[in-house]
Amino acid sequence: MDKNNIWKFFDDSCVAGYTLIVPSVAVGNVGQLTCDLLISSLKMVKTASIYSPAQIPVIGYDPYDLKSSSLSTACEVYKCDSRKILVLQLRAPLVHKYANGFLKNLVSTFKEKQIKDVIILTSSFAHEKKHILSSPFRFVASEGNPHAENLRKAKLVAHEENTGEVKVFGGGFASLLYKICLDEIVPSMILYKYCSEGDNIPDAYDMVHNLANLIQIFSEDKDLLSQLKQPVSWTLLFGRPPPQDIY
Repeated sequence: MDKNNIWKFFDDSCVAGYTLIVPSVAVGNVGQLTCDLLISSLKMVKTASIYSPAQIPVIGYDPYDLKSSSLSTACEVYKCDSRKILVLQLRAPLVHKYANGFLKNLVSTFKEKQIKDVIILTSSFAHEKKHILSSPFRFVASEGNPHAENLRKAKLVAHEENTGEVKVFGGGFASLLYKICLDEIVPSMILYKYCSEGDNIPDAYDMVHNLANLIQIFSEDKDLLSQLKQPVSWTLLFGRPPPQDIY
């Protein structure tokens, strides 16, 4: 294991056959918001934290439980055993100089744990969308991806660029992580949405909806919207209200 990346696992139980979901820090932070929504709605349990020079240090209160006494850091892993899902949540951008090494270590660490596949969630600049009337979602999937049949059923639109190298403009490290997964022969997929900066909570809900068409995340017997729970940290997503004494 790379000595520069320090992994602290609170739970070493087997995760073979799990799907790892990774958000890329991108336009609108749609990937991270989606992961927040998944973690909160599924009541996922924190199973690991990671320190790396590739991460901008961040520390704060638990964003999902106001009564918790534990702190949250820049990079943590959450687990849902019932759905066999792992979510790696990032709360800060990666330092470009160290990003490649960190992502390689990330893939190799979970490859050793025999995960089934990696799903990368990200977003792209709205002005990059060439077909205006088509769906705002696109995907890129590797050969042998376990969700190929569900992708066909969901009728998601494939990434249009076919130059041999995947480029998602505004998508952060998504393309790099996807390439690393290909090199390590780990089944992987990028799911992204064209969007703009602003209130991107609706984009996160849309992303969860499309993700739920690919993997069984929520109960099919209930309405999806009724099963989603916003994390408490979203109440101050745009900061505190202005102080009243300035008026």
